[in-house]
Amino acid sequence: MSTEFQTSPHGRMLARRSMTLVRAVGRTAGEGLHHLTVISLAPRGVAEAECVITGPVPNEDDPTDPLVYVAYLLAGTAMGAKAMLVARTLDPQGEVTYRSWAVSDLVAHPATAEESFIAYCLGENRDLTDPVPGVTFVDAPALD
Repeated sequence: MSTEFQTSPHGRMLARRSMTLVRAVGRTAGEGLHHLTVISLAPRGVAEAECVITGPVPNEDDPTDPLVYVAYLLAGTAMGAKAMLVARTLDPQGEVTYRSWAVSDLVAHPATAEESFIAYCLGENRDLTDPVPGVTFVDAPALD
């Protein structure tokens, strides 16, 4: 993560906008433990970050926090990168649900259950095209 991006007013504003997006995912997913994955496709290549939301969002200025790095990758979508944001939720009943959004210019576009399945199964270091037992892929809702 570049120091210039972290300290510039524009970079900090983009990071805050992306934190707002991450919080919206947490609110939309409801109760449970939420595991977020962002796969960013930028001119320099593919980057992937993961984080878990279990409580309040941490300090937005800590570049070593996984949630802040997820927000950093999402902020890159305001500068031409494309990203897929995947949320895996373990609800209080022990059921696992996947939903995802395509992100461009920090705007999240809901994906279908089928698109979420593809986003989950195919990554830079994985090919899990067989059905996953105990996991439900759902259409993602629009985010506030």
